[in-house]
Amino acid sequence: MPLSTTPTVVKRYIGFELQRLREAAGKSQPEAGKEIDTSKAKISHFESGRNLPSLLEAEALLNFYGAPDLIDLFKDLIVQAREAKSSFDLDPSLDLAPGFSMYVGLEQGASRIFTYDAVVVKGILQCRRYAEATIRGYLGGEDLSDDQVHELVDLRMRRQNVLHRTEPRLDVVAVINQGVLYHQVGGPVVAAEQLAHLLSTAERDNVTIRVLPYDIGAHPALHGPFTRLEFPIPRDPGVVYLEDLVGGRYRDDTEDIDRYADVGDRLLELALPERESLSLIDTIRRELAP
Repeated sequence: MPLSTTPTVVKRYIGFELQRLREAAGKSQPEAGKEIDTSKAKISHFESGRNLPSLLEAEALLNFYGAPDLIDLFKDLIVQAREAKSSFDLDPSLDLAPGFSMYVGLEQGASRIFTYDAVVVKGILQCRRYAEATIRGYLGGEDLSDDQVHELVDLRMRRQNVLHRTEPRLDVVAVINQGVLYHQVGGPVVAAEQLAHLLSTAERDNVTIRVLPYDIGAHPALHGPFTRLEFPIPRDPGVVYLEDLVGGRYRDDTEDIDRYADVGDRLLELALPERESLSLIDTIRRELAP
C-alpha cells in the first residue's frame, strides 16, 4: 500500500486499527502488553499513535488479535512511515499549543476537512494580516516578539499550500457563522481583506464556503467550533479536532465522530447556498471597506 498521506496520519491509523482489533478480539491492554513482554503504557502509546510498534511487535500483536492477514500491510505501512520525509517541518522553537503539532501533520495528510467557524475564520483560510491580528490578539501577542509573531504567521501561510496539492487532493468545506464575518479582527480594513481572501479562495474547485445566517436561531453546533478531518486510508474514520485556551484535543471514538458528522450535515442544511453565501460575504466586505 503506497503512502499517500503524511506519516502522522499513518501512525494515527495504525494506532486506531490496533485498538479496534484488540477490542474485537476481547483482549485488554495489559494482556496485549504481556503477549509482547511490554507494559500497558506502551500498548497505549501504540494505540494513540504516539509511537510506532516494531515490525516484530506488530506481527506478534496481530497474531494475538487473530488478524494475521494484516501483518504484511502493517509492516509495509510501518516501514514507509519511518522512512518518509515530512514535507512540512515544524520549527521546534515555536511555542505551539499542546496538541497542535499533531494537528498540522493530520491537516497536511487529510483528504477532506470540514470546519465550523463560530468565532474566527480558521487558519487554513486566513489571509496574512488577519492571521497576524488573531495571533497578536488571542495568543497574547504582547508577550511575543515580532520575530515570533512572524514565524507563527509564516507557519499558518505555509499550511495553506496543502490547498494546491493534487495527490491526494484536499477538499475543504467551511461553514462560517454570519457573526464571524462582521467581527473586525485587525480593524475594518483587515477584516475586509479577509473577506476578499475568502471570496478568492472559494473560486478553487476544492474549497466550499457556506454562511450560517443569524435567522436560523438555535442549531446543533451551539457548543462551539470544530474541525473534522478525513484521510485517504480505507476504513479510517477520521478525527475531530477541538481547540480552546489551553490547547487542542481530539475526538477519535467512532460514535463521537459520527455525531460530529451528523452536526456538520445539519449545518450544511441550514447554511445559505454557496452562491448566496459568497454574495453576503461580498456585501459585508463592501460595507467594511467601501
